[in-house]
Amino acid sequence: MTPSILPDKNWLMDHVPARVSDLAQQSSFEELEPSVENPDRFSVSCPFICAYLETRSGRQLTASSTTTYEQNLSQYAAFLQDREVHLLDADLTDVIEFVEHCVDQGNRRSTIESKLTTVRELYVFIRLRTAAAEALTIDPIELERIDLAEYNVPPPIEREPLTREELRKLFDAMNSYRNRLLAVVAVETGLRNSDLRNIRVSDVGFDSGEIHVHNPKNSVPYDVPISRDLRIELQIWCDQYRDGYAPRVDSQYLFPACNGAKLETNGGLNTIIKSAAERAGIQEVLATSEVTSGQGKKPEADNNIREWHRVTVHTLRHTCFTLMKEAGVPLPYRQLVANHRDPQTTQHYSHGRGQEFASIREQFDPPR
Repeated sequence: MTPSILPDKNWLMDHVPARVSDLAQQSSFEELEPSVENPDRFSVSCPFICAYLETRSGRQLTASSTTTYEQNLSQYAAFLQDREVHLLDADLTDVIEFVEHCVDQGNRRSTIESKLTTVRELYVFIRLRTAAAEALTIDPIELERIDLAEYNVPPPIEREPLTREELRKLFDAMNSYRNRLLAVVAVETGLRNSDLRNIRVSDVGFDSGEIHVHNPKNSVPYDVPISRDLRIELQIWCDQYRDGYAPRVDSQYLFPACNGAKLETNGGLNTIIKSAAERAGIQEVLATSEVTSGQGKKPEADNNIREWHRVTVHTLRHTCFTLMKEAGVPLPYRQLVANHRDPQTTQHYSHGRGQEFASIREQFDPPR
């Protein structure tokens, strides 16, 4: 039997310090606040959270990951503020009740795991990197006691991969050459949203037949193979169409935006893919969830309801590895392209490197 997630009262009495509530101690918290170089950069006002985000952004987190972490911590800070609890004074029970709040809001397990991980990493940062270590009530290790398997949460959203026929419909429904080429690259390489948007012209190896992913999510740089057909198409794009797409911007990126150097957000690229899927008649709503205060995502329908669509950029990544499996590309090679260190993770996507890439190109014939 799985032990209860909530420690009994005696354990809490022994391990969790009593909450400090006097105003003098609350004032002393302000004296421990770290300096922040650019406090206006983030929407959250808590100096500890800003310092944490500022330290990790760019070094350990991509721009999109930084946004996700900021949203997670904004929600946690708002939750504590509603309870009139200071970040340093929060204890294990507060974090457990935050998790329960997320469950009540209909968050899925992966979402809650992301929030809990972010909160834990924040407290590790405070303990190791700030002057507030001694004032911290909670021990970050305590948060590992929280077992999310004990909660009844909505099942994960399963997005079925697109068929070859559906992919061709999607490509045909794109409203610009750039957008169509973006979708083709997504299906052939399996790159994540942020990695697609961040491809630079210099990252494309027209001779080697590779794309260099220079700043991937939570990983070191790596390369993915591309077919001869895609190399030719990308060369034509660069030679004949790319400069005319955004004439007012000197952009280093392969796919510049109309009014900027590149597509700046995951949401912007997702909107392109989802809208094309609507026009192609292959889009559907898989689930809905409530958008709560602080989530930072604009509702897609009335009454603060977010719609989860079948066809997104992530669906194209899932489709890439499914098509590779169907083509007979071995698991270690699919793992190499997916940039996954754990083969079990790559299996989820699949309902000398030169040799591997050559084998992938020989076996994998992505649709156009």
